[in-house]
Amino acid sequence: MSKNLFFLKIIHVFNDGYQASFLLLLPFIAKDLNISLAQIGNLGSLFYLFETIFALPAGYLGEKINGKKILMVAMLLYALSFFALTFAPSFAILIVFFTLAGIGFALFHPIAFALVAKLTNKNNRGREMGDFMAIGELGRIGLSTALTFLAVKIGWRSTSLSYSFAIFVLFLLLLIFFNKKNKQVEITEESIGKVKIIHLLQNGKFMLACLTAFFDVAASSSLFLFLPFLLIKKGIDPLVLGAFTAAYFAGNFLGKTVLGRIVDKLGSAKTFIIAEILMAVFIVLLTGTSSTILIIIFSIILGALTKGTVPARITMAMESVEHHGRYEKAAALSGLIASLGNVIAPSLYGKTAGAYGIVYAFYLSAIFAILAIFPAVAFRFVRTKHI
Repeated sequence: MSKNLFFLKIIHVFNDGYQASFLLLLPFIAKDLNISLAQIGNLGSLFYLFETIFALPAGYLGEKINGKKILMVAMLLYALSFFALTFAPSFAILIVFFTLAGIGFALFHPIAFALVAKLTNKNNRGREMGDFMAIGELGRIGLSTALTFLAVKIGWRSTSLSYSFAIFVLFLLLLIFFNKKNKQVEITEESIGKVKIIHLLQNGKFMLACLTAFFDVAASSSLFLFLPFLLIKKGIDPLVLGAFTAAYFAGNFLGKTVLGRIVDKLGSAKTFIIAEILMAVFIVLLTGTSSTILIIIFSIILGALTKGTVPARITMAMESVEHHGRYEKAAALSGLIASLGNVIAPSLYGKTAGAYGIVYAFYLSAIFAILAIFPAVAFRFVRTKHI
């Protein structure tokens, strides 16, 4: 493994772990501050909104500035957001802190995905992209499991404060290590060509990959946001809530690792289509069971399918621009379009859950999964337009 990829994977563990932990505080915050499910959905949309706002700027920054520095700034931002969250007195103030966190988390993936694409080739990109994404689940599993346990035992405010101190310490250690002891670590590359956004918009194959990503994100990303509420409705003790979400994240890790390798064998679009069909089926199965054992099994399977599609759809986007090898703007634009699903879905699910019940929010998620299949099928038959 190159030092470049090693650096990215280290940061990815903590970035994704802290992002999941931030959202997992919401059930505890909602109870303490008397926040409705609709407001929870709005916070979720706000949280992901910045992935849309910063997608293109992050792509440009990835071309112009040392990517390592940008990722370190992102880490500092969400450390500050955890610290500030400790003192949140109301929903209105939460909006400010979710904004700060959203900016921090939004900067990471557009830059990181482009760098991984540059550091790999067509024959191993699916595997390497899957492995890179899977490593982030180690943080999600460990940090989110610990967070729910601590939130029950010492309160969500003390837990948030503890997490902020931990990431501040990590930030300082990484800053010292990479700037002084390992200055040769560099994760940016010189431009190898110019491509404009208009060229990407004229690439039909790329746009189909983006549309696929939009529906997939709308279907899968908000499942984690509302999964704790579904489990509580099914009678799961909040004390062990982290164990169930850890099962979901364990599935995330498995799905990204396994499906990333399947992409290299079956192709990205075909792998995605199969996974998306199964995702819709198991979303419906999860909502219909009250068996603790089946909930755990379905949580693992859904975790594998909802996040296992990510290396497939990102590989689809990268394949469509392989001819010019300019991945930063492609990753940024595809990330922007995909993140629109993150912006729309949480509020839509929150309103659906508030009006009809949490189960119907999951049914809506299954519908989005089915919609994602259609552009993925078209992707297989459209040739890349070389501009």
